[in-house]
Amino acid sequence: MKLLHTGDLHLGFEVYREENHDYFKPLRYSVDYTIEKNFDLFIIAGDLFDRRDPSAFIQMGFAKEIKRLIDKGIEVLVITGNHDGSPNPERNIHLDIYKELELSGVKVSKRMELLNIKGLNIITVPYPFKRNLFAKDEYKEKTEGEIAIIMNDKIIQGIDLLLEKADKSLPTILVAHLPLLEGTVGEEVYSSFTVDAPVSIEALDRDEFCYIAMGHFHKRQILTSRRFDHPFVYSGSVDRINFGEEIEEKGFFEVEIDKNSKASSFAFVKNPYARSYYSIHLKTDADLEDINWEKVKSSITRVIVYNDMADENLFKKMIDQAKSDALVFAGVEDKRAINDSITRAAFKISISPKEAIEKYLNLNNDQFIKENKDKILGKALEILSDVEHESEK
Repeated sequence: MKLLHTGDLHLGFEVYREENHDYFKPLRYSVDYTIEKNFDLFIIAGDLFDRRDPSAFIQMGFAKEIKRLIDKGIEVLVITGNHDGSPNPERNIHLDIYKELELSGVKVSKRMELLNIKGLNIITVPYPFKRNLFAKDEYKEKTEGEIAIIMNDKIIQGIDLLLEKADKSLPTILVAHLPLLEGTVGEEVYSSFTVDAPVSIEALDRDEFCYIAMGHFHKRQILTSRRFDHPFVYSGSVDRINFGEEIEEKGFFEVEIDKNSKASSFAFVKNPYARSYYSIHLKTDADLEDINWEKVKSSITRVIVYNDMADENLFKKMIDQAKSDALVFAGVEDKRAINDSITRAAFKISISPKEAIEKYLNLNNDQFIKENKDKILGKALEILSDVEHESEK
């Protein structure tokens, strides 16, 4: 059996007010690849959409790609993540439309469950929201840390109960949208205020699993359990969200599962349509000659200045050209020591709201801010996102 494992598409995520951005290129490429290779199953391990209420345009674009898969007899499994799921699994969400349409080739999983798709056992673990436990009287006096332990115990117990019901003659995989204790957090920490409760791969792994398809962390990574030597695979996000991911390759995994041996093999496939970011680092005048102007034209571009330039006129011309040629010009970040330079006032220094907040937090010596920097930044970005969302209505 062959399948494609992807996740964290965050369809609709907007960066720097891009004009005419094609949000669906990465998804379209993965669908093309799945059809070309004649795979059996297409798995999205959470956070398909960036919001719980995506626009009609985003929903229609996704539906168009899903129809292409169904028309070819390729089944689709989507589990919900922290961005597109609901804290209350009984609440209707946009993805419920596929259940109402009774499309036999599409399965949306909002809660832990055991599925059998084309002779493959699949245990799903959508993103668990801690507030579900906080809302219950028996847990109201618990601390957030205690709730996290209880929630993770429930996940592990749920997996064991589902495994008891699974057909032992068939291979079994786990599909989960969770933070793993052994994993590495990527740039997603700046796009969500969710406070995660990591769980260890050693606690999750079971002898029955032959592949664990993970979502949530945007950084592609493969973790191996000591217990059963099984792969816990984060496909990573299919697109870049900021300059922190400038050099990261994005893509998905193709997976083959042997139903006889119940063994799996997998390989990473690069997505050539991920957003391109380009940082122009200027330390000396010589760096002005090394700018890749073709890359500027196809990239979200920023300029980082570290020292004064000897030829300030050439410097200003370069800034003007970057503003004119860049796919999106993200601004100039001035790292030079503050002085009375007249030249610096000759062009606008601009950075994104996220970068401005980060800079403020990094320079602040308040102990509370130091200890809670990521949480404060996450909340600030959540507010900015809500403001932008309201302005679009």
